Amino acid sequence: MKYQVIALLFSLAGSELVWASDAITNRNTESAEVAPLLAEMGVAANAHDVERHVGFYAHDGSVVFIFNGEPTIGWEAIRDKQREVWRNGTSDVVYTMQGKPTFLVPAPGLVVTTIFLKSRRTMPNGQVADGEFAISSLWHKRPEGWRVIYSHESTTR
Repeated sequence: MKYQVIALLFSLAGSELVWASDAITNRNTESAEVAPLLAEMGVAANAHDVERHVGFYAHDGSVVFIFNGEPTIGWEAIRDKQREVWRNGTSDVVYTMQGKPTFLVPAPGLVVTTIFLKSRRTMPNGQVADGEFAISSLWHKRPEGWRVIYSHESTTR
């Protein structure tokens, strides 16, 4: 009986390791699915292509984007705000990623990304302005694909 209990414990421990391994694999897979989307968002941002950039957000009224404590709620409102920021695509802002993005998978079908960026733009008065900021976004896997459902951006200096 003693050996049967030991065998059962080893069997259970082994199955726990397999489940943990599956969870790690799923997390790596989900992060790998979101990574190229995050990169494409960056390309769209540097092209000042509002439609392509905000296309990665959930197209509904519940999506939230917060910039320095000011919330913008709903996909259309986010799109309109981004058009304003990029002056309808005429902005000359250039974004440069600082380091590598981080990916966290808190649950199946959810990925949190965090990136640190520098920006450089010409202000309306002709002066060049540099900035540094961080963006964390919560991505949700939906039938139409991965979409940002919540994002927070704040300046770091």
